[in-house]
Amino acid sequence: MDCNQTIICGKIAKLGIIRYTPAGVAVIEFTINHVSRQNEAGIARQIIFDILAVALGQLALTVAGFEINNMVKLAGFLNRKSHMNHQLVLHADHIELI
Repeated sequence: MDCNQTIICGKIAKLGIIRYTPAGVAVIEFTINHVSRQNEAGIARQIIFDILAVALGQLALTVAGFEINNMVKLAGFLNRKSHMNHQLVLHADHIELI
C-alpha cells in the first residue's frame, strides 16, 4: 500500500541546525506548530499540535534559511523517527512560505 501523503500548514516552532549524513546529504530537523478549526461529526473542534519534521538535500538547505515563526505549507510522508523510536516524523518533500 503506497498511500502515505500529508499536507500541513503551521509555523516553525523549533529549527535545528543543519547536519550532514555520512554520504554528505544535508539534513535538518524542525518542529511545526499547527492551529486550526476542523469539523468532526458536524462539530467544530479547535486543533493544536506540534509535529516533528525533517528535510534532506536541497530542501534542508532551504529550510535552514527559514526563521522561527515563519508560516509554512509542508507536504511529505510520515515515518517513525528511527528503528527503535516509533515517534512519527513528517519527512518533507515540499515546503513553501505562506
